[in-house]
Amino acid sequence: MNTMNRPLAEPLKINGTENNISEKRRSELNTLMNQRLASAMDLQTQMKQAHWKVKGPSFIGLHELSDQVHDGVNSYADMIVERIMQLGGVARAQRVATSRSQLEE
Repeated sequence: MNTMNRPLAEPLKINGTENNISEKRRSELNTLMNQRLASAMDLQTQMKQAHWKVKGPSFIGLHELSDQVHDGVNSYADMIVERIMQLGGVARAQRVATSRSQLEE
């Protein structure tokens, strides 16, 4: 299956909110944001793997770069989760990041 179109295994729960976005649209957004969250968490893991495997004369620069990317993606993932919660969704990618990620291996 094309990883860019990998569906979630089950529908995501939507809780009530005090905004005027329809539940259908909030559900669609929740699904999309959970897919992006899974990809972000997968990227974090891949950056840590790269960080641990760096060797050679460029070690310190690449080591520090992988940490910067990891930290930046972490901030991005936090923003995604905050938006999911604001729309009444449930962030579910944490425990299934690699199965829902849209990133290639």
